[in-house]
Amino acid sequence: RDVTLIRHAYVRPARQRRGIGSKLLAHLRKQTDRPILIGTWAAAAWAVRFYEKYGFRRVSTQEKDRLLKEYWSIPARQIQTSVVLADEKWQQAHPE
Repeated sequence: RDVTLIRHAYVRPARQRRGIGSKLLAHLRKQTDRPILIGTWAAAAWAVRFYEKYGFRRVSTQEKDRLLKEYWSIPARQIQTSVVLADEKWQQAHPE
């Protein structure tokens, strides 16, 4: 595929705020030169904030629906309750 996907990657609550997520994300970013798309629950505001802190941005609702259908195999209800965040490479290649 032309992108790297991350879906529901979390650090256990008891281990959060110790730099584990930051290190994991940095490691994953080094593993690919492709754009990264992250799918997560819209209600997981803390997760969305974490990714936004590292330059990921939410895509539009229309783009989110298209991406979730194209790259993930999830039910329609899950598409409705999810968001997709894109890294800088994706944003540059797909300006909205």
